[in-house]
Amino acid sequence: MAIQVGDFVYVYHSEQMKYLVQVPAKGQFSTHRGHIEFGDIVGRELGDEIRTHMGFRFHLLKPVLADLAMKVSRQTTIVYPKDAGVLLMQSLVQPGMRVIETGSGSGALSIILASIVRPEGRVYSYERRPEFSALARQNVKRYGLEEFCEFFVADPEHGGFGQTEVDTVMLDVPEPWSLLPAAHAALRGGFPLAAIVPTVEQVRRTTSAMELTGFGRIRVQEILERHMFVRASGIRPADRMVAHTVYIITGQKVVPPAQATEEPSAPEE
Repeated sequence: MAIQVGDFVYVYHSEQMKYLVQVPAKGQFSTHRGHIEFGDIVGRELGDEIRTHMGFRFHLLKPVLADLAMKVSRQTTIVYPKDAGVLLMQSLVQPGMRVIETGSGSGALSIILASIVRPEGRVYSYERRPEFSALARQNVKRYGLEEFCEFFVADPEHGGFGQTEVDTVMLDVPEPWSLLPAAHAALRGGFPLAAIVPTVEQVRRTTSAMELTGFGRIRVQEILERHMFVRASGIRPADRMVAHTVYIITGQKVVPPAQATEEPSAPEE
């Protein structure tokens, strides 16, 4: 696949030297191992090798979703790829699906969601702070995904989401329990909700409120990521790891307890 002007390319030497660039028509890309002329990148195939003027070798790679999400301009903490992967596996984010996300933050999760639900699906992204919503919109537009993502500066706790029969709701706010009634009203019956929070107390309050609001199959996970060094001389784990970032809470919409029928009493022994 030939690289064109405007394409995003991952210019890769090693995990310590890798760069996401959007290729312009002219100019040069500089590293401490030398520079590369953008004119030399245009027209090359993805996967090709290219060398700096100092002779150091790089490869031209297609960026994966994790690369795009990690390289957004940010004013807030983003959802890390290790957590985003579990969020996607525990929800129903597929092409054509309608997904609610709140809050928008810097738009990293919006980019991942929009990339998956397109072209027929939509992401509805809610944010209380207009400056964060504007940044998320800017980052989504940078990757050409604005057509598949609608942004709202709003507080759904009071006005609801204004959507019904959506396929997934994702909550990334300090008090997700306050949005559970609105999320329950927006979701299709039996479909999933996910929330991410950094502290155990938030987990306790959220899961308790989920049970009362009408969510079943409630689960909580924490994802720890450790890379491995692979060399001809041997394999060993990295000295550092990406440990706690958030707790991931998932559940699925069910009939609220107030409307549920009672279970039969267990027979006496």
